Amino acid sequence: MRKQHPSIELVGRLIRSRREAMGVSQDDFAAMVNLDRAYYSHVERGRYNITLEVLFRIAVGLGCTPAELMPEASELTNLPATSRTRGRRKLKKT
Repeated sequence: MRKQHPSIELVGRLIRSRREAMGVSQDDFAAMVNLDRAYYSHVERGRYNITLEVLFRIAVGLGCTPAELMPEASELTNLPATSRTRGRRKLKKT
């Protein structure tokens, strides 16, 4: 599995920290927010670049806003110049 950008890993650590502060296991929390436990485990380890829908579910389960799970602007360094296209055609500059 490809290593994700450090900011994605940081989001996973922030999520894990809040869940642990609640005293809830990964299994129980994943069930609470209707996510597969294995998938949720990958989220906490920063292995998946999650969708907004998943972020919103997790934030509701943690009792916080999605913004509280985001890194500070100063932590967003070395971002990739472009997104991976996965076979899609790139737009031409006009």
